Amino acid sequence: MKSRVNVFNRSKYEIDTRYYRFFLYNAVIVSKIDGEVNLLFSDDDYMTELNREFRGKDKSTDVLTFPSGGVRDGGDIIISYEWVVNRYREENIRKTIIKLIVHSILHLKGIHHTYSRKSLKLNYIKMKKLYKKIVFYIKQKKLKG
Repeated sequence: MKSRVNVFNRSKYEIDTRYYRFFLYNAVIVSKIDGEVNLLFSDDDYMTELNREFRGKDKSTDVLTFPSGGVRDGGDIIISYEWVVNRYREENIRKTIIKLIVHSILHLKGIHHTYSRKSLKLNYIKMKKLYKKIVFYIKQKKLKG
């Protein structure tokens, strides 16, 4: 099955969705996800609603991930672009969004973490490893094509 990704912007910000779609598409291939993956950029209000409904937390957050089923089935990624813009300098926004996508791909693959120092450190190592694989894959495609 060919990987399918969709990127939607429901925030008030102008976002280069093609850039993130390209990265997400390649991340899905590298991660061997066969199902559809949807990425939605939202604002803090919508993220607060989702966080309240699904996690019982009455506040916004940077990213939420909703797997569709098994580790190859895909799912939905919601990123509060407003959350990111309010916490990072403009030159770090793209890098931060890419990190959040990689983080979410791990969740879609069934790799979760707690908020202990050890768990977060292991998750960071897994994120870094996956990111490098994705970038390597993209570079190899460019060399071939």
